[in-house]
Amino acid sequence: MAAALPNSVLDDASVLSLRCFAAVVETQSFSSAARQLGLAPSSFTKHVRLIEKAVNVALLHRTTRRVSVTAAGERFYDQCLAILAQIDSAVFEVIAEKELSGHLRVTAPPSFAAAMLGPHIQDFLREYARISLDLVVSSDTPDLIRNRIDVAIRLHEEPQSKSEHFRLASCALVLCASPEYIARRGMPQTANDLLQHDCLSGRFSDLAEGWTLGRDGAWQTVDVRFRLLSDNGELLRQACLGGAGIGNFYQFHVRQDLADGRLVRVLPNYQTKNQNLFAIIPHRQIVRPQAKVFIDFVRRLVDGVNPG
Repeated sequence: MAAALPNSVLDDASVLSLRCFAAVVETQSFSSAARQLGLAPSSFTKHVRLIEKAVNVALLHRTTRRVSVTAAGERFYDQCLAILAQIDSAVFEVIAEKELSGHLRVTAPPSFAAAMLGPHIQDFLREYARISLDLVVSSDTPDLIRNRIDVAIRLHEEPQSKSEHFRLASCALVLCASPEYIARRGMPQTANDLLQHDCLSGRFSDLAEGWTLGRDGAWQTVDVRFRLLSDNGELLRQACLGGAGIGNFYQFHVRQDLADGRLVRVLPNYQTKNQNLFAIIPHRQIVRPQAKVFIDFVRRLVDGVNPG
């Protein structure tokens, strides 16, 4: 059991001091961190020095050009974020969700951003009028801590990150093509017929390794010929609508195109392996209140939209 600390160790520091230290670590700059929190650089430096004096350990390396975190500072930073998140959670418990305020940074893949978030994000902003949102549309999963990402929405068969994650939904995939492409190239009748067709796929998706299709309980992976690869699902959808080939899309992404006849199902008697929608957060068991309501919003958004 660790010895108890003297009661006075951090008496001169404050919650603001912890926020200042965390901001310096994240920006690697006192001036940038001060601008981020709206404080004078001199006041900002004082807050960080109070913490270092209290713990009697160097937490940051300072040079004329940059600031970097020490090994002790890295460990203290992780605890700092957990403490600040717990404080935010405590505040959340004593105020109504409608009164939540602050900034939220989210990243989501292009297909989900275009098909799901784009048409509905105003509902979230209307419901939480005091939350501002920074939405980064990207197929990559960045370093959530270094990039100050509160929530990363990702689609994979299994989690691709060791960070804490929540499974939000199972998302069905559907093979489809434009009527013009089918009239020109013919409709595939079996999975192996796909080998004779132009196919479209996400560059960094699991689907780029081949398409796994099932029928009568048997599954096979078809090494289709990709005429077009892209890291942007919306670009692939547009190409498919234009007759470029057969695509393997999330059903939520093309459901309206199928309903309106702009795209048609290919091999509807075959099954595709569903992918999962995950929300990833930077710290285990610590969810900012603003992040929690956004995750709940996304869960409600996809509930009932994707079969299975």
